[in-house]
Amino acid sequence: MIVDRLTFIKNGKSYTTIETCLQLDRRSYARLDGYESMRKVILPNSFLTVFETSFEAQEGEAAIDQARQQLAPITLRVDFHDIYDNPMTIQRDSHWFLRYTS
Repeated sequence: MIVDRLTFIKNGKSYTTIETCLQLDRRSYARLDGYESMRKVILPNSFLTVFETSFEAQEGEAAIDQARQQLAPITLRVDFHDIYDNPMTIQRDSHWFLRYTS
């Protein structure tokens, strides 16, 4: 799988970066943006981390819930092609984050 582009969709609008969809401190999370020139090769049985953060013990459930609520309305669209150059698209929503809010 060769990723050509990541698109983040929130409220019907498309963005090339997840940070435009979030109101979190940009230094508090790691992210992978989906610029036009992006080309990432995903080997079989591996993965691509698009967003990652960790919370300190003192931040508490409120901070975690806030991050989950901001991630939930975002849909990720991945445009990619295989080794035979067949183009494909996968789209996944993030509504499952709301299952874990308190």
